[in-house]
Amino acid sequence: MVTAGDSEVILNGTSVYVKAGESFDFEQDYSLHVKYVNPESERVWVSLSLNGESVADSILGKDEVFTYSSNSSTVFNITMDRIYYGSSGELVTFEPVYQYVDHRYPYNPDDEKVQNKVPNTSENESKKQGVPFLNPALLVLFALLLPYVYEHR
Repeated sequence: MVTAGDSEVILNGTSVYVKAGESFDFEQDYSLHVKYVNPESERVWVSLSLNGESVADSILGKDEVFTYSSNSSTVFNITMDRIYYGSSGELVTFEPVYQYVDHRYPYNPDDEKVQNKVPNTSENESKKQGVPFLNPALLVLFALLLPYVYEHR
């Protein structure tokens, strides 16, 4: 089990892609919602929810960090990386993203759902090497950027 200080790490510096108006679901029933993207200032308004109830909001620009702590222990450390603009909306990338176990709630690292979300394991890396361009996040990014590129050629 990976730990950081006294905290067990669930996500260790991964990338998360969220379209404006949508959410990304994390373990332990947390969810990050991109509420609004301001193209002029290149800032995003995000809301972190637990079991559907908002627990924190923040407005982030490039390379700004959003942290959420519970009982003086960090649960999330999320950096806003960049915004991609397209005719179908904005896509926000957050990288790196760290999630630590919130000990107030159950967490089973052996749960099959958790194992499928863990990036950068050697088993997952060996599977990806056969067809690296089929990364789902890159496919979403390509799908969002294609109309933009087509309009501006």
